[in-house]
Amino acid sequence: MDLDWDAIARQFAVDDDDVSDRLPPASYAVAPTQTIGIVAQGRDGRRHLNGAHWSLIPRWSASKTLSYPTYNARMESAQHKPTFAESVQSMRAVIPASGYYEWKGRRPFYFHAEHDAPLLMAGLYSWWRPNASAPWLLTATILTCPAAEEFARIHDRMPMLVPADMTGEWLDRSIDGARLLRPVCEAGAELSRALRFHEVAPLSGDGRRLIAPLDHSEPMSLF
Repeated sequence: MDLDWDAIARQFAVDDDDVSDRLPPASYAVAPTQTIGIVAQGRDGRRHLNGAHWSLIPRWSASKTLSYPTYNARMESAQHKPTFAESVQSMRAVIPASGYYEWKGRRPFYFHAEHDAPLLMAGLYSWWRPNASAPWLLTATILTCPAAEEFARIHDRMPMLVPADMTGEWLDRSIDGARLLRPVCEAGAELSRALRFHEVAPLSGDGRRLIAPLDHSEPMSLF
C-alpha cells in the first residue's frame, strides 16, 4: 500500500477537505487488524476516503475479537453470512492497493497491475463500538473470488476487483449489493487476467525491497 491518497480522492470525487491525516503511511507489509484506506459512500450521499481497521466487525458483535477471521469474505457466501450480510446490502467499499501477496506453500508471490496502477479491490465495511459511550470504529474486509486460471496454480482465491466504470454502482448505498456481486466478480475477473506476478523473498520487516523479484540465480543456502 504505497498510494497517492490525494490522487485516489480525486479519482473518486471525494470532497473531504484533507484526507492525508486519516490514512495510513506507505507500507509493503500490511497485515490484518492494521489500518487500510477505503473509499465508501456515507448516509449523507457523499464519498469519503478514510482509514479502517482491516477485519470487519459487525455492529452487533460484543467483542472486537471474533472467533473467526474476517479480513476476507468469500463473494459466493457473503450475502448469506450474518457477519457480512448487512454490509453486502448497503455498506460496500473500494479498497485501493498497490498490490497483494499470495503464498504457494511458504513461497510468497507479489501480484500487481501493469505499470503499478492502483488495484481497486471490492470491500465491505461496518461501524462498531463496544458500548454506547465509546467512539465508533470503522472496520472493513476484502471480498475474494475464485482465482483466474493463470493464477490458480499459486492460490485458488484472489481479491475481487472492481472495474472503474462499476465503482459508482458498487458504492451506491441505495442498490442492494446482492445483485451486484456476480456481475462485478465477472467483470473483475477480466481485469485480473492482466495482472503481473513474481516470486519474492520471504517477507521480513517492511520497505519496497519486499516486492523485488526473487533472484533465482543466487545459490540457496541449506542452513
